[in-house]
Amino acid sequence: MPQKDRDDIRKALLQKGFYQKNKDHEFFYYKMNQSIFTKLSHGSRYKTYSADLLGKIKRQLKLKSMSQLIRFIDCPLTGEEYFNLLVVDKIISEKDKPE
Repeated sequence: MPQKDRDDIRKALLQKGFYQKNKDHEFFYYKMNQSIFTKLSHGSRYKTYSADLLGKIKRQLKLKSMSQLIRFIDCPLTGEEYFNLLVVDKIISEKDKPE
């Protein structure tokens, strides 16, 4: 069962073009697309994310597999590759590509 450190998840999100809004949790939104987002908890119980929570993040980031999410977090999957996955899956349009 995969587990990932919250700080590693946060770092990967910011490197891939997400921006952070702090509320009761840390919310991360992809570029200007409000439909692609995830949240991380501040609580000390959530310093390491279990497979169950990683599965929720995977769905929120519109990824198809856990291996894609692991590649996203560990950084072999670049921001451009993530963008292209979203375009191929018709979640966003090529015109949404940042300049």
